[in-house]
Amino acid sequence: MRSKIKYALLLLILVGGCQCDQYTKQLAERSLKRHPPLVLLHGFAELCYAENTGMAFSLFDDLSPALRRPLLVGVPLLLTALATGCFWYFRAKPFFVLLPFALMLAGAAGNLLDRLRYGYVVDFVHLHARERFHWPIFNLADTLLFLGGAFLVLHYACARKEHSELQIGNDTER
Repeated sequence: MRSKIKYALLLLILVGGCQCDQYTKQLAERSLKRHPPLVLLHGFAELCYAENTGMAFSLFDDLSPALRRPLLVGVPLLLTALATGCFWYFRAKPFFVLLPFALMLAGAAGNLLDRLRYGYVVDFVHLHARERFHWPIFNLADTLLFLGGAFLVLHYACARKEHSELQIGNDTER
């Protein structure tokens, strides 16, 4: 893939992902806030408005605001800088090596915008298995972060396996 097309696609994913996240959160605020949950699949999936003042899974939600705000803005900024650095370091690599970083940056930017603007992140997707299991409520930015991380792990696992197979192939040829 030519470099200009590759970077244009990655930029589109980054900006588009962040914009879609912000749009879905605005929809959730308008349609779900102060309303009962919207059931998508009875007993398994619903849309419901939530304001997460903590980090993922409401981590650090119980900290004092004086500690929580710097932590919840500082940590994502550090991770965003790290992902940006990795993106820059691997910039000559193929599209699919850079895709996870674009997805993670889009998700981090979406949630960071909420934290800076409101002091909390808007969440609205609730998955559960009847009353036995409840996954923490999440949003599109969280999904982008998860997908980026999953693609990164998958790519690393495949690269390790390929490297391992090359090593084994070289050993048997001797």
